[in-house]
Amino acid sequence: MKKKLNILFLLISLSLLGIIVFQGYWSFTAYHVNKEKFDTNIDLAMQRAMDDCKKDYFDSIRIVMVKRLSDTASIKIKVDTIYHDENSIFINNPKMDAALKNRIEELNPPSKTSKKIDELKILIADVHVNMGRPFTFSTTPSKLAFYQAKIAHKNATLPEILIETSFYVPNLLDSIRNSFMLHDISTNVFAVTQIVTKDKKGNTFIKSEFKMFGIFELPPNYRAADSLKLCRYFRTELDKMHTPSPFHLHVADSATSPQKLNMHYSETSEYDYQYHGFVFLHGTNQQLFMRAVFKKPQYAIIKGMLIILCLSVLLIAFTIYCFLYIVKLVIHQKKLAELKDDFINNMTHELKTPIATITVAIEALQKFNALNDPEKTQRYLQTSRTELSRLNDLVTKVLNIAAFENKDIELTKEEIDIDDLIDGIIASEKEKTNKKITISYNNKSDIGSIYADRLHFRNVLANIVDNAVKYSNEPVSIVITCFKQGNNILFSIKDNGIGIPAAHIGQVFDKFHRVPTGNVHNVKGTGLGLSYAKQIAVAHGGNIEVKSEINNGSEFIVSIPLSDG
Repeated sequence: MKKKLNILFLLISLSLLGIIVFQGYWSFTAYHVNKEKFDTNIDLAMQRAMDDCKKDYFDSIRIVMVKRLSDTASIKIKVDTIYHDENSIFINNPKMDAALKNRIEELNPPSKTSKKIDELKILIADVHVNMGRPFTFSTTPSKLAFYQAKIAHKNATLPEILIETSFYVPNLLDSIRNSFMLHDISTNVFAVTQIVTKDKKGNTFIKSEFKMFGIFELPPNYRAADSLKLCRYFRTELDKMHTPSPFHLHVADSATSPQKLNMHYSETSEYDYQYHGFVFLHGTNQQLFMRAVFKKPQYAIIKGMLIILCLSVLLIAFTIYCFLYIVKLVIHQKKLAELKDDFINNMTHELKTPIATITVAIEALQKFNALNDPEKTQRYLQTSRTELSRLNDLVTKVLNIAAFENKDIELTKEEIDIDDLIDGIIASEKEKTNKKITISYNNKSDIGSIYADRLHFRNVLANIVDNAVKYSNEPVSIVITCFKQGNNILFSIKDNGIGIPAAHIGQVFDKFHRVPTGNVHNVKGTGLGLSYAKQIAVAHGGNIEVKSEINNGSEFIVSIPLSDG
């Protein structure tokens, strides 16, 4: 059996180890997959954040340029329509309203009543530049209508349409940009800053720096402002992807080599950023290189896997519990098998002893003329009667414990005189043993009677007293004390026996359990007495407790209610 248990434990350990290894491998693989997904998501989020910054940038350019172009005090816009017969009509119309749009659409196909417009020449002049000399932009009505359709709102003004067109037509953008540049030069004074420096030889050099105004002027602290804007958009995109993780933005003036990614580090690709001021207009190389760096992405990755990891841990814990329960169950079954074997051996001895004694007594009566000697006859018959009573007690005890487990026993409670009950038990125990024994009884509370089942409750006290006699060396001293505590009556049975080891105190009331007898040999029993006593006491609404020390004796305290109420 022990070998089979070892094999079972080995197989369970290997199975459990395999499950843990598999779950660990799966978790490690899942982490790598989620890490790759995390790196992909943060780079996609950076691209979207860049697109948001770019949109903001061009929107701001549109607003400023439309405002500048709509300044009628400085800017004059004229539309010259050229027909197919080369006759022209000069139209001074600063706004292109819905009526003009409809007319352009009407003039596209040739008609009998009107002439087709082949070309639109738009003249834009700044009164502060070259004495108001205009520059000309040629287009067609259909193209102008196409760019007008790209504007979100209806009834767009002509400056709005022209600015929208300039984003797709480079020469128009260059003309408008040059006009604004010349306007800013003519209406603003450049700030000149002189910086005095010295070389290693002590020679003095004066360096002049010019500060730009208007559309060429970069906003103050543009680098910090750009970083804040990009961080805000990047965080928004990460939240949309449910990828919260702390990061910092790495900003550089030139491209740098990215670091090697690992389990504890992530970063986005490095992107060009030039969405500050009006870099788009004047084409200078005021660009920055941005990338987001995540030094501890594993926390965000593990947080995303938290539910799956918790379920995995719970599965492993449940599997361990099941395996431990199986092992415990097998060990319990092994223990029951051993107890069964011990019980059979003890019961066989207990049953054979009275049978052998009775057989010897009968044989003496038959073969040794004991019938002619009344004194011997009476002695042999008394011996046989005592052994038969003992045999009956054993059989009754086994039947009672089995019946009580099946709930077939019904207690027949009646009023019992306590002193008569205890005196009868003491007298019976003194007759059964050959040991030198002293049993004292003290009814401290002078309680006259209790309400209990006479047969079963007597067996409870008798079993405890019988154990006290069997597991004590001579001379045996037993003290029985009866006293009241609250609504209960307590019976204390204290002996000077060998005691119960601390490891066995919690098991003495288990069925078939027998405490090792130490130096006291040949003490036989069934292991049912205390289990039966415990069940009877509980059935009465009471309990049994035990206190014991090795070589200092034991004390059993039986408590039951005083009345049946």
